[in-house]
This record gives sequence, C-alpha cells and structure tokens, in this order.
Amino acid sequence: MLVATFSFKLWLFLGLTTVLGDCDNAVTMVRNLLDSLEKNPKTLDSCRKSRVFSSFCSASKTPVVFHAEMSSHKTFEKGSIWIYDKVVVNEGNAYNPITGKFTAPTNGVYQFNWYTLSDFTVTSNAGLFVNGKRKACQASTNSAGRSHKWVTSGSGMALPLKKGDEVYIGSVYGGIAKLRSHFTAFGGVRIN
Repeated sequence: MLVATFSFKLWLFLGLTTVLGDCDNAVTMVRNLLDSLEKNPKTLDSCRKSRVFSSFCSASKTPVVFHAEMSSHKTFEKGSIWIYDKVVVNEGNAYNPITGKFTAPTNGVYQFNWYTLSDFTVTSNAGLFVNGKRKACQASTNSAGRSHKWVTSGSGMALPLKKGDEVYIGSVYGGIAKLRSHFTAFGGVRIN
C-alpha cells in the first residue's frame, strides 16, 4: 500500500509538472513526498523492492568513471572493437581493457567521450556502439603527410543505459584504422 501511495504521488507530480509547468506547485509536491518518506522509512524499503521504481530507488552510490588510452600505435580492421589497454581511471570497474567494452553497472545516464589521432594519410573512422548498434561516428584524417600537422578528432555523447548494456568504440566505414598511441582515448562517466 505504501508503494502504491508513493507511486501515485510521484506519477501525479511528474504529470502536473509536465503538463502545467507549475514549478511552485512541483516544489511543494516534492517537499511533501520527501516528508512522507522521512515519516515512513518502510516506504523507501518497499520502493527498493518494487520493479517499477528500481531505477529510482536503487541507484548505486559508487562513482562510475573511466578513462583509457592506447598504450602503443595500433591497427584495426573495419568492424573491429578498438582496445584501449592503458587504463588511467576505472572507478566502479565498468571498463574492461581486454575486451575494450564498458558495461553499465546500473541504470542511468552516461556521458562518453572518445578521441582519435589517425596515422599519416589515413582516415580512421570511429563509431560508438551500444549493444552492437552504432549510435554515433567520427572521422579522423591526417592528410598533412609528414609535415607533423597533427589533428585529433573528438566526439561525445550522453546516453540512457540499462544495467548490463555494453558500450564500445569500433571501426566503421572505410578500411583499416591506424591509430596513434595515447592520443587515442575513450572515457565515460555516469551523470545520473
């Protein structure tokens, strides 16, 4: 019963805020919901057990943030997953430097960034994939030859993920990707 009451209040709050855009009323409703939770601690325990609100109630307090680079120059065929094997930060241990994949430890919104420095006269095309489906792409070209005019490409994207979703960078389009060591990096952080 406590979960049903809480669920209805949350549903009403979200609906009113969306439809009416009434911020003062929304703040009052949030305060009332918080007061209700403080007075009835069992409500929060019941909420944690509820499938409907598991993403709201059981978000992990453990930070999730990673940054990994390539330890040396690497070449990848089209369709290959890029392996960033030099881990600089891996709070929450969600990034695997052997597979090159990040696995979401909890439901949430995650921000990913990737940077690519391609070898001379090669275009290296990086794609961000979630569970095997491309969500974004980037091209890095160093057509300046050996005049040492290096250009690093960078991209970023925020994504809502579910626990267990796999995110990685892989080769798309074109042919072989030839990448320059630590200038090629992949990172992410849970922002919500």
